[in-house]
This record gives sequence, C-alpha cells and structure tokens, in this order.
Amino acid sequence: MSELAIELTRINKNFGNVCANKDVSLKVESGTIHGIIGENGAGKSTTLLTIAGELEPVDGVVLFNN
Repeated sequence: MSELAIELTRINKNFGNVCANKDVSLKVESGTIHGIIGENGAGKSTTLLTIAGELEPVDGVVLFNN
C-alpha cells in the first residue's frame, strides 16, 4: 500500500436536523485519482468541502499525508 494522501475516518456533518454525512470513511493513496458519485443530496459536496477545510465535521478525523 502506498502512502495515504487523504484519510477520512467516520466523518459526520449535520446542517440543523439534516444529516449530510454519516460515518463517512475514505482512503486515497498518493498518485491515484478518484471520483465521488451519488444522487443529489447524497453528501458529495459536503465531503469535498470537508476535505478542503471549508466545513468542519461534527465528529471524525481528516488526515493529510498521514
């Protein structure tokens, strides 16, 4: 396994009573390309904004380069 560039562990994010992300976990190895797909309202944008640091998760851990 290559070095991890991004690791999300059990990310949770709510907007009021709406749960946008529940227990989201993701590992992305360095040098790889990934896509996030899903229906409208599935939490794709929330996940990407959390990775970018624009949103702070309620729970969970975001790691970059271990």
